Amino acid sequence: MKGIIISIEGTDGSGKHTQQQLLSKDLKEMGYSVFDQSFPNYESESAAPVKMYLGGEFGSDPNCLDAYQASSLYAIDRLCTYKKQIEPHYENGEIILFDRYVQSNLIHQTSKISDMTERENYKKFIYDFEHNKLKLPVPNLVFFIEMPVEKSLELARARTEYKNGEEKDILEEDSTYMTNAYNNGLSLAKEFGWTIIHCTDEYNNIKSIEDIHAEIMKEVKNFLNNNN
Repeated sequence: MKGIIISIEGTDGSGKHTQQQLLSKDLKEMGYSVFDQSFPNYESESAAPVKMYLGGEFGSDPNCLDAYQASSLYAIDRLCTYKKQIEPHYENGEIILFDRYVQSNLIHQTSKISDMTERENYKKFIYDFEHNKLKLPVPNLVFFIEMPVEKSLELARARTEYKNGEEKDILEEDSTYMTNAYNNGLSLAKEFGWTIIHCTDEYNNIKSIEDIHAEIMKEVKNFLNNNN
C-alpha cells in the first residue's frame, strides 16, 4: 500500500514550516509513521542550483530565469531527494509530509507568465514533467496557507535565520514578486481545490499558530477518517 502525501504550500513567511512541524508531531502522537521533508532540500547537493538561483548568481531579479528554467532546478532537487530519501517511506505506506512540493512550482513560476494561454500550457507542462516524466507521486492533500503579503513580509523580516543559512533570497527581497505569487497561489488553490487555510481574522490580525494548526489538523483528521 502506497503512502499518503500531504503538502503545505504558501508564500515565503507564511508559516509553512512551523505548521508542518506541528502537524508531524500530532500525527506521530496519533500513531502514524510520518516522514518530513522541506523543499528546497538545502541539506542535499541536489539543491545547489536552487541556491545559486536564490542567491542571485544568475541575476538579482527573480525573472533572471523564466518559469521553465527555474522549474527545472526545483524539480530535479525533488527527484533526487525522492529517490535517495523519500521513496522507501512512501512505498512502505507512511505519511509523507512536505513543506512545499510540486505545487510550489505552480505558485511561484506561473506568476512570471502574463499570457493566459501560456499559463495553461505551463500548468500542463509541470504536471506532465514532474508527475509523469519524473514519476513523483501526486499529493493526496494540499494546503494553501493564505497569509496576506504584508503579513508575510512582516514575518519574513522578523526572521533572523534562514533555511539556507544566508541572507534573504532574491524572492524574499522582491515584494512585487511576493504579491504576484500570493495572488497566483490563491487563484490556483481555488482552481485545483486545495484546502485554503486563512491566517488572519476579520480584523486582519494574524491568527495564533495554535489556531491555524487546529484548522489544519481538523482537515487532516477528516481526510484520514474518510480514507482508511
